[in-house]
Amino acid sequence: MKAVYTFLTNLWVKFYLKKNPIIKLPKPTKLENIQSIVIFSNTALGDTLMRTPAIVATREAFPNAKIALFIAKNIYPLFKDYEFVDDFILYDKGYKGFLKNIFQIRVLKPDLILMYHSNGPQDIPTAILSGAKYILKTPRNGKHESLLSTKLSRDMAAHFIPLSLKTLEYITLKENSNITMKLPSKYHDFIAKKALGDGLRIGFQMRTSKPQREWGVENFAKLAQEILGHFTNAEIFLSGTNQEKIYCEKIYSLLPSNLHNKVHNVCGKYKIDELPFFLKSLDCLITGDTGPMHLAGALKIPSVALFLGGANPKTSGILQDKEIHIEICQEKSITPTEVLKAMQQLIKN
Repeated sequence: MKAVYTFLTNLWVKFYLKKNPIIKLPKPTKLENIQSIVIFSNTALGDTLMRTPAIVATREAFPNAKIALFIAKNIYPLFKDYEFVDDFILYDKGYKGFLKNIFQIRVLKPDLILMYHSNGPQDIPTAILSGAKYILKTPRNGKHESLLSTKLSRDMAAHFIPLSLKTLEYITLKENSNITMKLPSKYHDFIAKKALGDGLRIGFQMRTSKPQREWGVENFAKLAQEILGHFTNAEIFLSGTNQEKIYCEKIYSLLPSNLHNKVHNVCGKYKIDELPFFLKSLDCLITGDTGPMHLAGALKIPSVALFLGGANPKTSGILQDKEIHIEICQEKSITPTEVLKAMQQLIKN
């Protein structure tokens, strides 16, 4: 059935473009008189955070345009007060959602669609059928990218943040090197209060979107013992979604009972729009390559990031405030002692 829907959609796009051709941009061109822009960044948390420098730069490049952000429903609460956009369209999965999203975008009559991060097979048809004059997509080497205003070339080794900024540069002719990730200002302005004498608060983000990128509960349990052995005033907080709570509970069976009261499973306790406030209460986050890692980066929370299972810090690592973020890439097995030393270095600094 999915193959049939995809075939019919592609047919619809083909006939639509015959009557409503997109304006082609064979070379970099400064666009003028852009009044309405829709930005696509409708995938996961980390992906969306890495596109925020491009979103901010879009607002700076087109200060008078109305900008709508096409964003995943589960991410929207985190960005609902985002001062860099005027409106939101919530991504609906499936073909009913596909038609709904096309209608919602068409109502805005966009002059320009910037697809900073989105997944096929529906993203390009959604953009084309929304009626925009110009459409650009940060390249992923998809076969339908040639249907857009231009097909941008991709450096496969490039980091995702400057890659998105280069998409914008094609239509502004202005280089932008600001790679700072931005959340709504209330999160950056918030200062977590810590009482005098409070101990170290260390976060563990044990799960990632891909199991092969996880360090494993056994390693986190060994690290917990090393941390609590070195820092008697430390407490550890297990971060994650409600669905990850049972997995994180496994750590207790691997720890001596006298340490259980020092390890707190807070999975599911914080909604996504509350997560930044919790993370800002931590002294350090130990994490894989996942959304909370990028949140820590945006919020200037010290972190030790473990890149395993093909995750590559050169394309998705934290670019800003490098002095408070340590990345360990799996060229060999990562040991708890190695992670402890990295954490100690950050706390000392």
